[in-house]
Amino acid sequence: MEYKDLIRNWHHKASDEDYFSKFVFEYLAFIAHLKTQKYSSRDKDRQSIQKLKRESELKSKYLKRISESSEMIENWQKIKREFDHSRLGNASKDLNEVEEIEWLNCSHDNLNQKTEEEKGRLKGVIHSLEDWENMVELWHSIRNNLFHGAKNPENEKDQFAVKYGYLTLKELMEIMLNEEI
Repeated sequence: MEYKDLIRNWHHKASDEDYFSKFVFEYLAFIAHLKTQKYSSRDKDRQSIQKLKRESELKSKYLKRISESSEMIENWQKIKREFDHSRLGNASKDLNEVEEIEWLNCSHDNLNQKTEEEKGRLKGVIHSLEDWENMVELWHSIRNNLFHGAKNPENEKDQFAVKYGYLTLKELMEIMLNEEI
């Protein structure tokens, strides 16, 4: 099977199950697309994520899709409100411990390249409906929390994160698959 077919199969499988399953399958399609169709398969996931944050054409297409869709606007506004209230962080195996996500507000290859302005920006939030780099980081952080943290399918905040992570990532995958960016 070709990678493109595998990616499409994961993308289509994402529409079948609960939001936890949907997000996992969509994320598999997303990262496989980045590593086999856009960037180098030798890149670590972090390198691919950082490259995506600097993709101006894809960013423009995605932000345009948001601005033209009341559903997308509503989904991102819900995410923004949720994380304005309770900031996004890395959930460790200890449910009471949430660590700051270092890569928020950063599109550079290395954290030490952050400007003073970037270091001073509030972390754990989506600053606006044009905050592409933190939108991308949100999807990666949800994935990290699912696989390395203590996500619980019965927890309301976890259900919220995977549901809206899926709904917003699905739209990016539609752009990447249909327009072959």
